[in-house]
Amino acid sequence: MIASFESNDRDPAVRIRIGRCVYCGSTRYREKDDRRLGDEHVIPESLGGNLILEQAACESCERKINLFEQSIMKTVLYAPRVHLGIRRKKRKRGEETISLDATVDGKEVKISLPLKRTPLMLFFMTMDSPGILIGRPADIPSFNGAWVKPFLEDGPRMPAGLQGMATPALDTHKFMQFLAKIAHCYAMSVVGEELKPLLPEIILSDPAPPPNFSLIGGPGTTHPGDATVNLHELTLSWQTSNGVEYAIVGIRMFAKLGAPIYRVIAGHR
Repeated sequence: MIASFESNDRDPAVRIRIGRCVYCGSTRYREKDDRRLGDEHVIPESLGGNLILEQAACESCERKINLFEQSIMKTVLYAPRVHLGIRRKKRKRGEETISLDATVDGKEVKISLPLKRTPLMLFFMTMDSPGILIGRPADIPSFNGAWVKPFLEDGPRMPAGLQGMATPALDTHKFMQFLAKIAHCYAMSVVGEELKPLLPEIILSDPAPPPNFSLIGGPGTTHPGDATVNLHELTLSWQTSNGVEYAIVGIRMFAKLGAPIYRVIAGHR
């Protein structure tokens, strides 16, 4: 391992100036004016991410990233960030709610429930090693299990007549883009021009492409590892496969909950 970064909610920001779009290489935010490039949080600010790449995203790439990032933040990662009290730029007034598919009195309906008083789960899949490291084709899935963290499992009873409800689903394609974006940004912050990136095509695709299991995977075990004191953890290491030296980014969001680690091939020398 050559680099690591641990973060906790309310840690001071760590800023690294880039000066060009880390996704497409543009030096202008948009062609029609001289507005400075946007700043890019490696892990989203709304998840407590505090590693910031300054002047690192153009308008076009920002829009494409928001398509999958906001979808993930408003579904599978919405409950944990509220239950953990992660600070956000804007605080909502009143009690936050979540919209769920539910069965009420035998009918399938959409309902809105107070999030902090609703038993929900954080769900992550666990994965085998990225295929490029072990000779597995890109289209062969590497899922080998699941990790689940319940919130309020012993909490308040559900409203009368509610017979069942579904936790927001994990969109695998968008989640892979989300991991690719984090890995790419972190690798660029550590390696910079030395990296030949492999992830921008995945990150910028719209709609989300089929998962590339040769570049995105896990540590190869179903055990997520012990919980730590950190909210999020990032690492970067080099590994050689078939004569090529690859930059591998380790991503562990919600490490303090014992969540699984993902390993993403960000590029090569």
